[in-house]
Amino acid sequence: MKSSITQSVSLKCTGTSLLSGPMWRRLFLGFLSSLFLLNVLYGAPAGEEKSGNTARPNVLILFVDDMPYQLPKVHQAGKVDTPNMDRLADRGTWFTHAYNAAPLCCGSRTAILTGVHPTRSGVYYNSQGYRRADTFIAEVTSLPGIFRDNGYLTIGYGKVAHNAFLADDIGDYTPGYYKYFNNPENVTHTESDLKNYLLPGTLNTVPGPATKNWWWGVLPDDWDRDDPTKMQQDTQQANRAIKVLSEKHDRPFFMICGFYRPHLPWTVPERYYKKFPIDSIEIPEGYLPGDLDDLPKPGRWIASNRKEHADVVSAGKWKSAIQALYASTAYVDEQIGRVLDALDDGPNHGDTIVIFADDNGFHTGEKEHWLKFALWEQTCRVPFAISVPGYPTQRVDTPVSLMDIYPTLIDLCHLPAPATHDLDGVDLTGILSGESAERGRPVLSTYGKGNHSIRNEQFRYIRYRNGDEELYDLLDDPHEWRNLAEDPQYGEAKAELAKSLPEIEAENTAPPGPVMTSATWDDEAFEPEKE
Repeated sequence: MKSSITQSVSLKCTGTSLLSGPMWRRLFLGFLSSLFLLNVLYGAPAGEEKSGNTARPNVLILFVDDMPYQLPKVHQAGKVDTPNMDRLADRGTWFTHAYNAAPLCCGSRTAILTGVHPTRSGVYYNSQGYRRADTFIAEVTSLPGIFRDNGYLTIGYGKVAHNAFLADDIGDYTPGYYKYFNNPENVTHTESDLKNYLLPGTLNTVPGPATKNWWWGVLPDDWDRDDPTKMQQDTQQANRAIKVLSEKHDRPFFMICGFYRPHLPWTVPERYYKKFPIDSIEIPEGYLPGDLDDLPKPGRWIASNRKEHADVVSAGKWKSAIQALYASTAYVDEQIGRVLDALDDGPNHGDTIVIFADDNGFHTGEKEHWLKFALWEQTCRVPFAISVPGYPTQRVDTPVSLMDIYPTLIDLCHLPAPATHDLDGVDLTGILSGESAERGRPVLSTYGKGNHSIRNEQFRYIRYRNGDEELYDLLDDPHEWRNLAEDPQYGEAKAELAKSLPEIEAENTAPPGPVMTSATWDDEAFEPEKE
């Protein structure tokens, strides 16, 4: 295994020229990759020497954002009719227990795109762009980058990396095929612009220090149909993906279509809201009054320090927010269906791997908490599916990580491992083929340096940086209502899980943002309880 230090030193450019910064180095590396691409296209296919197999499938990755894992009807208790997510489950392997490497957008997406866990990359929070670091992570070959380097047409539409850092990755994509989220040059309407088109009286807000920027509302029903002037950006990005899938290309393609919904603002046309009358909305079954009583101080602090739940309830918006989340989920499911139709009806149907995933889970009041930014099942668990032509259709219960996508894809597509760094995930090809049923090790999720959650088939073990602990038996307690960390009966199980805690952790690549606006930890969360 190469150490992070060795990787960092070996990749550093010397001198003080124009290429001395990470972004300029990326452009230079992109130029070199273009030269390599010419060799790939007009010479022997990359990877052929390694595997002897020149069949290189296409790859389509569909991301959604901030969706509770249990919403799709794939889960029997799902609250939203999601026929197209069901289609994804029915065409390959649906992982019933999949988890992120970090329960927030930037940390999770960075781990997916680099194959590097936050404890090695130092990307723990939404304020930390990996390409802007001064360590090895700034110059790793990303997941789209490894496909670009091996002759693929690389395509990125919508939200791929975290919002603030989408422009950093432009060099990983084929020129003209990167149209990223909220860029006015790429979309007709940015998110904030949608406020101007809401039906009168439908704008919802939640006053509060952490919720002051929350809003949602109802668009007219003629939106997101055929009029190009009345399309949200998810609809536009789906249209771009449909065009790619409807055509045959002179080389295999790697495409990520990153949908923003059901992320706030929950703003979709009226027809989706009508599917969920407000009188039919129920409080989440995972909500339990007094659920925080048996948690250590860090758990109680991260659940409620920003007071989102108290502010949502005070504003009388609990059911309205859930209705809007459901409507946004129904909308994005329809966009997924349009993309799948284009694939199934087009010339790339028989040779395209399809991956579906969410970057993180989402709370709607469970543990008096909203959004993500915590280490429980509701924040770490995500929907995840992979379909490979010729592979079996199955449901797999073993816990897996989204970080496993990178090593799995390079194996399935006969690509070499990246020369820039080692991958932290596990190749799931054996599970996908039905030859194996186990990942081989528990899943590690991290939120801020020193705060970790370990998930195996039965338990979730949380240890905070001050040594405080939580332990849940998910087979007996799926909502994590009973913290067993102090029960000696579970000491052996806890000790076994603790073996998967990281021994070394990277420093933050950049200072964490403010607690209230960035949902980062504060030292007060770990201070001893006052008598």
